[in-house]
Parts: sequence; structure tokens; C-alpha cells
Amino acid sequence: MTYNRKRSFRLAVLVLCIIISIGLFPAIEAAAEGSGHKIVRVGWYESPFCHLESNGRRLGYAYEYQQKIAGYVDWEYEYVEGSWPELFEMLKNGEIDLLSDVSYTEERLSQMLFCQTAMGSELYYVFISPDNTDFVPGDINSLQGKKVGVNKGSYQMQLYKDWSEKNGIVSEIVELVSSESDSIDMLMSGELDACVSIDGFGMNDTCIPVFKIGQSDFYFAVRNSHYDLYEELNSAMSKIEDEDRSYNQKLYEKYVKICRRKYVPPEQ
Repeated sequence: MTYNRKRSFRLAVLVLCIIISIGLFPAIEAAAEGSGHKIVRVGWYESPFCHLESNGRRLGYAYEYQQKIAGYVDWEYEYVEGSWPELFEMLKNGEIDLLSDVSYTEERLSQMLFCQTAMGSELYYVFISPDNTDFVPGDINSLQGKKVGVNKGSYQMQLYKDWSEKNGIVSEIVELVSSESDSIDMLMSGELDACVSIDGFGMNDTCIPVFKIGQSDFYFAVRNSHYDLYEELNSAMSKIEDEDRSYNQKLYEKYVKICRRKYVPPEQ
């Protein structure tokens, strides 16, 4: 091979390498972007906020909200199952990154980060079984001496204590760490006389709300010190609110209000 032919061959190889390298840049860049994909561990508890259909499809107020948020951030969800009280402790311990339906309190500020935008507002009721004949409609004193279940560590716990003290009710508070379905079973079996929960608790053929004890906004809460996740969540929630001011109300109508449509308890 002559000198000129060798030089031409080397030049052709160099040009080919440059072309291949240029072609690879987008793939390398995409891979680099993919490496920044954030895995977010999310609490999953059976309720109107998160539930599975018989075919395994995920649904719920919080689930739909999370999918909406995912349209604005580069997150991939990893669902961690448990009861709400269990997951709340996991959030405080840094074992999960995100939990829905958390009411704001001063005490919790040192334990977690609250999104700046509420994901909704909810009412809290005392529920009874439809078979319970010990309760007189509208008579608060029907709760005297009764076993009342309340989720351990929940905002409802303090609300019920304040409400019962204000109304002169002395009852036995049972701190629950079970799932919603287990709490309903305890109510139906008579292990509990009443249970305190949100207005979408159970269904009206299994649980009847009889006394309203309060209400509050509720939020997505983020694992303490996870500020990058917190900032991204705030940004996404702000964009959702700007895009549709009635988004929260639509989810409430879709997943919560339907659970108490058959029965509207009297105002207290």
C-alpha cells in the first residue's frame, strides 16, 4: 500500500470514528439523564386515598394526585404497604419518602416537611355499625363509657379528646394501628362501639357517621431533610393548582364524597 493510500485510509477511519461518536452523543446524554431518575418511596394504605381493584389496578385520591405530580417531576414511585399509623411512623423514621393525608400540627414540623399547598380538606366523624342499637340519634351521651377506636398518632386522636372533653363524654379510647378494613371488622364485630375517621371511612352499608368532631386541611408530607424532593413537590403542586383551581374538589367528589352519599349526619 502506497503512502497516499495509507493516508487516505487513516483519514477515512478517523472520519468514520467521528461520525460514530457524534451518533452516540444523544444516547450517552439520555443515559445520563436517566441516571437522575428519582425513586420515591410512597406509603400505600387501603382507603379512599389508595386502594386496589380486584384486577390489581391502583386507584384513589392520593394515587391519582401522585400520577398528576409525576407529569411535572422525574419521579418513579415505589409503593410501601401498611396501615396509615404504621406508615406515619415509617415517615418519621425516614423509611419512606412521601405520605398522603397528613394533617398539619406544630408538633409534626420537627418530624417531617409539609407541602406548601394542601391536597384537600376533610371532615372527621364518629362512626358506628348500622346494627348498633345502643346509640340514640343525636344523643352524644350514647358514647358514655363506650370503646372508641382512633388511629394511633393521628390528628383525629387529639380532635376526639378535645371534642369529648368539651361535651363531657368519658369513653375508652382504643389506639388503632390496623388497616381500615380491620377497623371496620372490629366495628362490625362489636369489638369497638365506635370509630373516629374521615368522612370517606368505609361505606354507608358498613359504617354510619353519627357525630362530626371537626375538620382540617391535609397534605402530602415529605421525609425530614429531603429538601430536593420537597422543592420539586411544591413546584408540581403549585402548577397543578394554577392549571385547575378545582382539582382537589374534583378528587374529593370522585373518591370521598361517594362513600357517604347514602347518609348525611346532622350538623353538630
